[in-house]
Amino acid sequence: MRIPTNKVGDILNYFRGELALKYQPEEIDILAAYCFEEFIGLRKVDLLLSPDKKVSESDLLKFHFAAKDLKRGRPIQYILGKGWFMSETFEVNEDVLIPRPETEELTQMVIDELMLHDETLSVLDIGTGSGCIPIMIKKKKPRTHVYGIDISEGALKVAKTNAEKLNADVKFIQCDFLDRTSWEKLPLCSIIVSNPPYVKKSEASLMADRVKEHEPSTALFVPDDDALVFYKAIAEFAKINLKSNGKVFVEINEALGFETCIVFQEAGFGDVRLGKDMQGKDRFVIAAKAQ
Repeated sequence: MRIPTNKVGDILNYFRGELALKYQPEEIDILAAYCFEEFIGLRKVDLLLSPDKKVSESDLLKFHFAAKDLKRGRPIQYILGKGWFMSETFEVNEDVLIPRPETEELTQMVIDELMLHDETLSVLDIGTGSGCIPIMIKKKKPRTHVYGIDISEGALKVAKTNAEKLNADVKFIQCDFLDRTSWEKLPLCSIIVSNPPYVKKSEASLMADRVKEHEPSTALFVPDDDALVFYKAIAEFAKINLKSNGKVFVEINEALGFETCIVFQEAGFGDVRLGKDMQGKDRFVIAAKAQ
């Protein structure tokens, strides 16, 4: 099926017809609105008021390929090349996870903690992906020394691009965090934050196809028989590289909240708390290091 004309109304109807079996009607209109704003600068509020407005042939092709990608489940953020996080726009591609609301909550927790201190502190983000966590921390608390590490060269390229575009002085380091020998090149820090891989491979069937088929699996999944592998490494690393009275903030698998707390308690953290996200799910662990 082809788009019958280059008029806005026909393009919108094309989206509705092509995507009807995969998305709800209101979701289709939202996805189409994103494309109209990105491709021709037509805002959602003006979309239904301009059914006879015509687009160029080159723009018509963009709509055609966008609908084709959406039909096969490719996320709109990858199609447009950008995602949204804490009121800022970040470049994203298939090398990085799409920023999510619960990670905004995690980031805000760190920012709130930093606001309690007048002195200059240092923050390390483990598994930085698009760089959204450290970049927003730096923008909200500019005096903070902020670092982001990732094993993926592609992810770090995206993160550095985002930091440059958003004028955030974040130092990014390529590092396989599960390789303990790499820790010596990482800085001492006052706060460690991480949204590490935490979805068990057996849980993949519960996830939306557009997530498991398009977002980077290395940033999502962990083995069923060692689902807490990253938290164990973070706790061990924190014993060495986290300053006295420092804190760890991590996003977690909602089904493993108690077990994740135990990891940090067994590592010697005296104050370990389980936090819920806005949906009421166990989503965060905050652990404080004693002097």
